[in-house]
Amino acid sequence: MQATTNQRVLDIYKELKNRLRVRNKTEFAKIAGFTNTHWSEYESEKRRFTHKHVQSLVNHFQDLSIHYLETGIGEPFREMESVSNAEIIGAPEDLDYITLPFVPFTAYGSFISGCHEDRDMSQFSTFKVLRRPGKEYKNAVVIEVRGNSMAPRYPDQSCHVARRINDGNWQYATGVHALSLRSEMFVIKKITANINGVLTLTGTATGDTMSVELGDINCMWKVGEAVYMPEEE
Repeated sequence: MQATTNQRVLDIYKELKNRLRVRNKTEFAKIAGFTNTHWSEYESEKRRFTHKHVQSLVNHFQDLSIHYLETGIGEPFREMESVSNAEIIGAPEDLDYITLPFVPFTAYGSFISGCHEDRDMSQFSTFKVLRRPGKEYKNAVVIEVRGNSMAPRYPDQSCHVARRINDGNWQYATGVHALSLRSEMFVIKKITANINGVLTLTGTATGDTMSVELGDINCMWKVGEAVYMPEEE
């Protein structure tokens, strides 16, 4: 009996993991756009991988064949020289993608360590995002949100581009930011007040607040556009 799309996608995960191109099921699920907790349901075919899932994989792993994943015909991997840009991303040729360091919540500690210095980000995995006109990507990263205090716009497991803010501009910061504090805390909150060197940080879902002095901050990033939103339950 011919394998299903689900079986082919799950087999591709195993092959990519063997090739050290993906670390684990959680990372693969993020790339494909589904929730890792539903993995067993895809294995049992209670849930089906859609064209959107397959396209997300092909967008990220550019030598994957979407034709193979959806039909089982041909080879799963293609030679990059034979693939046009339009085939790779499944979209008009003028779209521009950029690869940024990816910081999952499990890597918060290593990310904020020495964050005020220029550092080698090669230890982190990467996340490919669509470059948006007028947006700056120098020193930008993709950060995973942990917890639902900032839901619904920034729910648990969602991933967003975060741009580094120079310390000379902290006194003007408003809106949602990620902050590394000298107490070794790492928080993603909305700055609802910034007065006389004191920030009021608020969880938009919970309403909880905390005050932080500018002198207690190590590093700050402006949290921007979403590049991954978890599947709704």
